[in-house]
Amino acid sequence: MKSFIKHIGSLLLGLSLMSCEDVIQLDVPETEKYLVVEGTITDQAGEQIIKLSESQALLSSDMPKAITNAVVKVTDNTGKVYEFKDTQNQGIYKWTPSSANDIMGKIGNTYTLQVTSAGETFKAISELRRVPKIDSIVYKYEDSPSPNQTGDDKPKEGYEANFYANDFVGVGDCYRIKVYKNGKLFSGAENIVIAYDAIANKSKVGDGLMFILPLRRAISPELYQENDKVKVELNSITEAHFDFWTQLRTELNNTGLFATPSARIPCNVINTNPNSSKKAAGWFGTSAVTSLEVTIDKNKAVAEFND
Repeated sequence: MKSFIKHIGSLLLGLSLMSCEDVIQLDVPETEKYLVVEGTITDQAGEQIIKLSESQALLSSDMPKAITNAVVKVTDNTGKVYEFKDTQNQGIYKWTPSSANDIMGKIGNTYTLQVTSAGETFKAISELRRVPKIDSIVYKYEDSPSPNQTGDDKPKEGYEANFYANDFVGVGDCYRIKVYKNGKLFSGAENIVIAYDAIANKSKVGDGLMFILPLRRAISPELYQENDKVKVELNSITEAHFDFWTQLRTELNNTGLFATPSARIPCNVINTNPNSSKKAAGWFGTSAVTSLEVTIDKNKAVAEFND
């Protein structure tokens, strides 16, 4: 009898929970549209790209509206001006080099972005910082999922990879670590990996050291298979850009029952007219880039990683 009562109680509880699944329409007030800037100047050969779009309402599922017909230019601290053109009217502004040796980004230079659109002018400034070389990428066979791996569709066995690199001496070097599998970037919120010197958080203790294990291990968001290509990029970023990625990652992962109130993500794009109500979002950055790529070969796998 007791078990029968428990069964009825569970059934009634389930029905009561089902009856609470009403759809609630939130009445979110419209806010003024923002200019959204996405762009990073690098020291790599080839085109440089800056994307401009319009901010969306909180619950909108539409694609962001591209901002076209803007005047976009970048000026470095030597006075050289780089014009960006949106030839396809898609809000994607490109600077194209005149030759293979015409490289825009140079370590130590400061770059000022200027965007003029709809009668408003916005500016952002960023210094292109140094970046260390990646010494090596090594991998070993694992017969259980990587600690970073999520999802039932991921390999249950394969190769976990680590990279090795050393931070420069001098507190405050900041980096973003990007990982590609077979040419495709791991781009989820969980794949935003940043470093302050050789550790993950702001502190003096990581200065001049080898990148710590959690950062090295982060290049294996899933186990790799034989013949997979694994590419790791180190991108230098400013400390302010580090703060941007920190807050963005927090907000993107701020979900679930214990989510906290959202905070505004920092932006370095400022309206030159202090009396204007028009604002901007996003980030204009600069990065020096080093990279290394390996192809998973079982004959080159290591037995254990070095600490």
